[in-house]
Amino acid sequence: MSLLVLAGTLVFGVTKIWNTERDTETTLKAQTFVIGSGYGYEIALQDKVLIRQEYIPILEGKKPFATASDAKRTADKVLSKLMKKESPILSAKELKDLKIPDFD
Repeated sequence: MSLLVLAGTLVFGVTKIWNTERDTETTLKAQTFVIGSGYGYEIALQDKVLIRQEYIPILEGKKPFATASDAKRTADKVLSKLMKKESPILSAKELKDLKIPDFD
């Protein structure tokens, strides 16, 4: 059920990004946050959060990123994909390339 909610949120967010006219005030931003004993990230369009990732994507279970740096690298990769109008969903290979410990 939560996977369906996440998928719906991603589709809505990506559609919103693709349909938004680009101007100097329309920017996507990534930031990390503390969650429990780890870190997550958010992708926002202006002040509206489009993606809030509290756990390492595609990893079974609910495990936050070990470091803010891991979360930031992952957020930057998602941001890069969105800017290229690609799906923001990451693969295990992409997470391994980012040197996320559980995929390394």
